[in-house]
Order: sequence, then C-alpha cells, then structure tokens
Amino acid sequence: MGFYDCSCLITGVSLSYVEATAVLLRRTAAGEYQPISLGIRGAYDGYGSLEFVETDRNVASLLAFCSSERRTGRFYAQDTTRIDQPDLVDGDIESLLYLVERTTSSAEIYGGMCPPSTVLDGDPVVMAMIAQPVWDAITGDGEYRGSAPAVSAFGRGLRTATEIYGQDLDDHLRRHVRELAAVSTFIAEHPPTRWAPPGEPEQRYFRGHGHQWDDDDRRRFLALARNDFRDDARLQAALDIVAAATLD
Repeated sequence: MGFYDCSCLITGVSLSYVEATAVLLRRTAAGEYQPISLGIRGAYDGYGSLEFVETDRNVASLLAFCSSERRTGRFYAQDTTRIDQPDLVDGDIESLLYLVERTTSSAEIYGGMCPPSTVLDGDPVVMAMIAQPVWDAITGDGEYRGSAPAVSAFGRGLRTATEIYGQDLDDHLRRHVRELAAVSTFIAEHPPTRWAPPGEPEQRYFRGHGHQWDDDDRRRFLALARNDFRDDARLQAALDIVAAATLD
C-alpha cells in the first residue's frame, strides 16, 4: 500500500500536508479511551503516523516509560504484521508511533486480522491525531483556566500519565498538560466527539484507515466541518489554514 490519508479526530478533515498532534490512548475492556500521553507534535507522514517529531522532555519521558515497562512485562509491543520483527520500542518516537499505528490498524477490534499487540497491562494502546491548526485554535495561549488541569486532561488515564511523567506534570510539562486539558474539555463538550483512534466506528467523524482521498473528498470533509463548527470563529480560522495546505 502506498501513501494513504488519515483524518483529524475533532473536525474530520484530512491530515495530509499538515502538521498534527498525536495523543496515545488506552482502550479499556469497556471500550472507553483514556488519554495517557501528552500531545506529540509532528508532520503527517502519509502512513497514518507522524514524522519530524522533536524529542523534548515529554517525548523522552514517554519513551523511557515504554522501554522500562516493556522489560517488566507490563508493556508488550510487537508488530505482528512483519516477518522481521524489528525492535521499535527502544528507538525514537517515530518508531513507537509507527508501531502503535500498525498494531492498531491491523487489530481485530478494528476489522484487521491480528490480535492487539501493543498493550499496557492487557489494554490496547492506540493513537488519535488532531490537525495542528485545530489543536492550536483550541489551546490558544496554553493557559487553561479550569481547575485541576491534569484531571481534565487525562480523566481516568491520569494514573498512567502520572507513571509516565511523574512530578513533571505539575512542573516542566505544565503547559503541555494545560493544552491537553483544553482539548479534552472541548471534546467532552462536543458530543458525539470522543477520544478514539481512526479505526473506531463509534466517533463523530469515522473515516476508517488506509484510504486515499482526492481533492473532492477533502473539500467535502472541510465543508462538513465548517458547517458543524459554523459558530466557532477559532475553528473556522483553523479550517482556512487546513484548506490552504491540503487543497491544490
């Protein structure tokens, strides 16, 4: 399969040719999705994941946690779609995100042929992505003004997030936490939008994965998002940026 498209969780628009922020999610036995990572910013790579991700304190903590818990057996990560079985955990963040994408899109729970094979304590670890202009529009100046931003950001995933980031959630990564809190709050306030990976049918803009969209598709997705968020000037401006980047 060659390049394929992926959609923004919040607006359903194409991520091709734009930057995006990814958030790792933990899928519970009840089918709920809990954010467990802070936002990871990069460029959409044409294969359902991100590239050109900067290794900051957020990323370094996430990689260290995955590597450590893989050795304890809590975190199991293996790309069962490949014969050579490369080690993609003890590498860079792009390798980890690629692994999460591959093991999500091929998983039986999303219509694939393989059992989930990136799991934490038995729960599948999956990924959602949000177009960067949309993320930036929602997070604004990064000063989330609600109370208990970490609780708002992660919900029931806070325990895992605390294992990953420790005291940095209240210190060095406080801005990241406030950004995620703003996004999680926006999602909670706009049902049926929910945290979910692309392959989860029960979400506002289910587009699936592995598809190649043309300009007509992208225009249709943009038009739908513009109508759905017609009263939100921030998102209208964000969609202008996406349109300029994704359409010829």
